[in-house]
Amino acid sequence: MASCLPFHEDESFDQRVKSLADDELLEIWAETQQIDHLLSTQMETEFSLAPEYERAIVAELRLRSCRRLSQSAGT
Repeated sequence: MASCLPFHEDESFDQRVKSLADDELLEIWAETQQIDHLLSTQMETEFSLAPEYERAIVAELRLRSCRRLSQSAGT
């Protein structure tokens, strides 16, 4: 049976984010924020669905931004 997942199962999320486009990363981040907000509102508590995903996404976007800035400064 074929898998519909675009990643190898043994690949870490930190590695997976490197292959996603900026808009895909932002979409994943926005969706997890919405789910976190929904769950914490319903449970009336602070709840974080996957803080390591958020950390990995923000780190990757920050790295890409720094690369773009250094490339534009070098031209």
